[in-house]
Amino acid sequence: IKMAQYNIRHTCGHEETVQIYGTNVHGERQRKAEWLESKPCRDCERKAMREENLTGAAELTSSDKQVSWANDLRAKAIGDIKAKLAKLDTQYIAAPQEWKDAQRNAGEATIAAMLAETNAKAIIDHRDNLVSHYGAVAQQAAK
Repeated sequence: IKMAQYNIRHTCGHEETVQIYGTNVHGERQRKAEWLESKPCRDCERKAMREENLTGAAELTSSDKQVSWANDLRAKAIGDIKAKLAKLDTQYIAAPQEWKDAQRNAGEATIAAMLAETNAKAIIDHRDNLVSHYGAVAQQAAK
């Protein structure tokens, strides 16, 4: 397998050297390099996702390292929920509207429960099942 290093200047202005693997018979590596240049760097992309998904989030308490990790976990889980909710109408065309509405409401309640969390350790402790844990928290709060 052939490989080459490319200097990539991302849309955010950051530069990095990237190892791109594979052949370049049909310009595959160059296309990948151009695609990488058409996007912000991973850190800026992660920061934007975090800001978008954590708007209105309660401030977490714990060490700075735990807060950062918990916020990353929370932002990713919220992003996953939002992606699934966005696909409800296209992926489940034949499903009854009441079911879709219930799924949407459950997803939004789960997001609200995650955003309301103030303990970073709680998020970290449930990192393997964040969505189901906060779904249960939201159901309990609704009772």
